[in-house]
Amino acid sequence: MNDDRPSSENLPHKSWFDRLSQALLREPQDREQLVGLLRDAQRRDLLDADALGMIESVLQVGEMQVRDIMIPRSQMVVVDRDATPDELLPVIIESGHSRFPLISDSRDEVVGILLAKDLLRYRFD
Repeated sequence: MNDDRPSSENLPHKSWFDRLSQALLREPQDREQLVGLLRDAQRRDLLDADALGMIESVLQVGEMQVRDIMIPRSQMVVVDRDATPDELLPVIIESGHSRFPLISDSRDEVVGILLAKDLLRYRFD
């Protein structure tokens, strides 16, 4: 036997069985193929549209920079911890945000986070 000849195990090409298995199993090889499989699952009602949207968003987060997400402190919409619900409601409606830093004496003193849905639930119950 000649040791100089490559065996089929050493060849860089996949066997026909490997290629057929990959085609049938449709295992994704990159992010684009994964998203394609997820969209196909959604079209076949195996995954709802909201879940697909969340998964796609999670996959995109890895590609983002902090500057893509954050805004300068001077542009943050904040609410004072002593404000009444009636005072907060117009701020929340006008801004359209879902979360608000709750501040004490200055923007540098964040004492909590107000979720708009919690205020709206409290206000209209």
